[in-house]
Amino acid sequence: MIALASGQPGPAVLMARAAVGVAPAMGSAWVALGQALRADKRPGEAEKACDTAIRLDGMDPLARLGLGEIKLATDRPQEALVEFELAIRRDPSLVPAHLGMGHALVFLKRHIEALEAYAQVLLLNPRHPEGEFAIGFTLARMGRAADAERRYRRAIALRPDFAAAWMNLGCLLREQGQDFFARSALQHAIDLRPDDFAGWINLSLLERECGRDEQAEAHLRQAFALDPEQVETHVAWAQFCAQRGDTAGAHRWLQWVDARSATSDEAANLKGILLHNEGRFPEAVAAFERAEEMGSIAAASNRGNSLIELGCDQAALEAHRVAVTRDPHNPGARYNLALTELRLGEWREGWRNYDARWSFREVHQQPRRFDQPRWRGEPLRGQRILLHAEQGLGDTIQFCRYAALVAARGSFPILQVQAPVEKLVRSLAVVHAGQATVAQLGQTVETFDLECPLMTLPAVFGTTIQTVPWAGSYLWPNPQQDPQEDPPPIAAIEDLLAEPRRFRVGIAWAGNPDYKADRNRSVHLRTLLPLLRAFPEVRWIALQKGPAAARLAELPPGIRLTDGSSHDADLAQTAALVAALDLVITTDTCIAHLAGAMGKSVWILLPHLSDWRWLQRTNTTPWYPTAELIRQQTHGDWLGVIQAVELKLRMLLA
Repeated sequence: MIALASGQPGPAVLMARAAVGVAPAMGSAWVALGQALRADKRPGEAEKACDTAIRLDGMDPLARLGLGEIKLATDRPQEALVEFELAIRRDPSLVPAHLGMGHALVFLKRHIEALEAYAQVLLLNPRHPEGEFAIGFTLARMGRAADAERRYRRAIALRPDFAAAWMNLGCLLREQGQDFFARSALQHAIDLRPDDFAGWINLSLLERECGRDEQAEAHLRQAFALDPEQVETHVAWAQFCAQRGDTAGAHRWLQWVDARSATSDEAANLKGILLHNEGRFPEAVAAFERAEEMGSIAAASNRGNSLIELGCDQAALEAHRVAVTRDPHNPGARYNLALTELRLGEWREGWRNYDARWSFREVHQQPRRFDQPRWRGEPLRGQRILLHAEQGLGDTIQFCRYAALVAARGSFPILQVQAPVEKLVRSLAVVHAGQATVAQLGQTVETFDLECPLMTLPAVFGTTIQTVPWAGSYLWPNPQQDPQEDPPPIAAIEDLLAEPRRFRVGIAWAGNPDYKADRNRSVHLRTLLPLLRAFPEVRWIALQKGPAAARLAELPPGIRLTDGSSHDADLAQTAALVAALDLVITTDTCIAHLAGAMGKSVWILLPHLSDWRWLQRTNTTPWYPTAELIRQQTHGDWLGVIQAVELKLRMLLA
């Protein structure tokens, strides 16, 4: 027992064998042998030793405890539960048996019962760090992050050198967007257990998410040096390569895993992700199915993503529902379900599930936190409510229309939006009427009573396809300007208005390059060249923003395309130009939302699988009645889209 406690399982096995050799009827010696064999990673022999102890005394609580721990370690939680129950029946004060019962119940996803078992541990020993840690782990699995954090901190207070508690605390803080404190906790875990590869992997993941690739790679090298054969480390390397765009490197690491471990569900799931990213969707579905068979929880949601790309809408929806059923507190699974529900028009459920984005690090790495409560639709009696932007400029334009509905409920909205749209949002009628005000993101907002993200408002109002708020255009260039009047000539468009009247078309071809799916929705300017060449009689105006506007300098001779807005200070200036146009043609950009919100004719060019807001297989959108959606018929077929636009424009001009 001393050898075992001092981390020497090999000698412990020899000594325990000597004990049973001289006292074969001594149950405690067989139990000790079972413990030593288990520590020496020989579970089959350990189980036989415990079985021998039980044959000597069928109700020996330590033998039952040992057998339960072995069965739990070999993925037999239901059988382990029986052993723990028998141990407790013989000795109700046996703390490790209550702890083991809790572990088995967590494995079986019976979390409430697990918490009851852990509560018994703390009842028997109120200062039990492992009990506090186990409760924290269970609460985290249940999605109760704040309660889990408190339990991890209690475990650390009871045992400051509890490396696993420090590591789990760090992972929890990372998921909550508290990167600074997460890094500190993970580093402390590594300082306590520098030989634990998992600590290095988790710290690498944090650094990778923070864009510190050099540090992330260094931590992975540390993990690899500790155990070059460790499958988890090789999977982490594959994830690192995939994140950097090195798909070939990621596949090589996974091939190494396949050659050494045919049971890594995480590797199988990652293989599916790589295939999905390469557009090999049928193969990705097969890989995810294999990962699910191996026990992967995440694979069902990923399978749904590939199925929706294949046009298997209902199968995709079912896959996402299965994923949420299997892991109801996983924000990524619920978020993917929400996107599919919204895309397929099931908005009541979709808006509700879309709230999971606040816990999903891929959407909000560091979510904003407020002391004020979130408004969920309860009655308002004059309260000041902060309606804040959270994602892109287009999202703000699309959802700022809800400010009028919030004001009508009896509150005073404060719209906190990005600087480029601040002046534009001031043109809302509710702001112009003094029933709401506008502030800029990043600036201190005066006192308010409630808060609500703009993109949560459709859920609050129970918006369906039939009830999208639209009373007509709601944004225009000048807050003082009547939307029925022609816009006043300003410096940016004086030439346009002064020249002989021609059909005026504004174009934009690329969105925010930092957006994860931008490569699917944006195009290169050269993609539009056939259109520009086909209609020299059209007055073409570029509405492009950001780095993609630099492509204007690469136009070939003979193409007339005027840079109309790349130097605009804000979208209110761009709106003045859009107001003077006859038509806007754009990919899925903020310009699409701007034109739609102004009630201008706009053709929106969409990929085969467009963003959720544009629904599926429809050429209109309830968000903007003056918009027409022109979709790819197959993946990547922008040529077909441009040909469709050319035909439509020729008919329109005729």
